[in-house]
Amino acid sequence: MPRQRLYQRVYQVKNLLKNVLTGKKVTDDFDWDIYTQHYKGELKQVEEIESTVIQPGNYQFQNNTLVKVTDMKPLHLNHHLIYETIGQLKPVSVLEVGCGGGDHLHNLSVLYPDVKIYGEDLSDKQLKLLHQRHPDLKAKVQQHNIASHQLASWPPIDLVFTQAVVMHIKTGDNHRTALKNIFHMAQKYVILMENWRSHDFVKDILDLQAKGELGWPEFHLYSRPYTGTTHPYLLVASRVPLPQYQPLRTDDELRVA
Repeated sequence: MPRQRLYQRVYQVKNLLKNVLTGKKVTDDFDWDIYTQHYKGELKQVEEIESTVIQPGNYQFQNNTLVKVTDMKPLHLNHHLIYETIGQLKPVSVLEVGCGGGDHLHNLSVLYPDVKIYGEDLSDKQLKLLHQRHPDLKAKVQQHNIASHQLASWPPIDLVFTQAVVMHIKTGDNHRTALKNIFHMAQKYVILMENWRSHDFVKDILDLQAKGELGWPEFHLYSRPYTGTTHPYLLVASRVPLPQYQPLRTDDELRVA
């Protein structure tokens, strides 16, 4: 068994025993203190078939589409779709919640050098890895737990996004707290790329908005498919109408993918 899976399996068994003994609900998917070991293992596997880090000239944003223009391994489709959507929305500033090793921050700074890039992660070990992988990263980063009841201190941010972050938050209603914080930090847009079966994302977002807990006076939900498909994979929330995207009303619409 790969080492990163062993770490996760041990953590899950420990949680199961604790839940049985205490009667408490299941906790997060990972032990965040040792998550970096799992993360490094995942990176190694991904890099065998896909590019995780791009350089100037590898990709170009042309006619609202992100295009690979050099002979290199392609980006993961999830990452490609996130970067392309950000290019279409043209934010002045972008924050990644759960920035991990910093690859997305680096890639966005390469693709959109005029955009102000920020990142936060709850793990100091992840941020150390970020500085190892990208010592010259042109982005401001800080340690912060998005599921806490206090927002990180950032300047106004146009767009906030996640890539496989909220799906792993399973302790109580902490994922709802995370969603609320994400929306409060975003001045214009939120992009979520998650496992849509891990939580009722659309239902929770609509419920938080109905209760006035997101802080957005106007609110629109959309989905985006991969190019050449009709299945939605990515959620876009906007304070203004975006007629170029497909309106999103239910979680089931995301789960057909």
